[in-house]
Amino acid sequence: MESRNLLVNSAKGVLHAIILTVLLLIVFTAIMNFVSINNQVMSVSYIIITCFSVLYGSIYATRRNNKNGWLIGMLVAIFYMLLLYIISAIIFQDPTLHMNDFFRLIIAILVGALSGMLGINI
Repeated sequence: MESRNLLVNSAKGVLHAIILTVLLLIVFTAIMNFVSINNQVMSVSYIIITCFSVLYGSIYATRRNNKNGWLIGMLVAIFYMLLLYIISAIIFQDPTLHMNDFFRLIIAILVGALSGMLGINI
């Protein structure tokens, strides 16, 4: 029963993270219509959006579970990145992984673990 709650709360955290990602990307796209942004700034912006989304999803899931914060945060980050990879592979028809993708995964896992611990303590 405990592992079921862990997975259900993690899935809810991933859902909230995806919703936040979509909202932040809409705002970022609106900003890009008015301001010229180079590729390096766009790449950093995507990493920041990913971090905020994982942070929010991990804290949400951890607050619902009230224990195993680091584990839930890592699960949210891993499932979130896996879901993003699947969605982007379907949309862009390019299932290849690049070094930037591994870098984003490691950052997401670290942010997820830390924000899961933060979610327990707030």
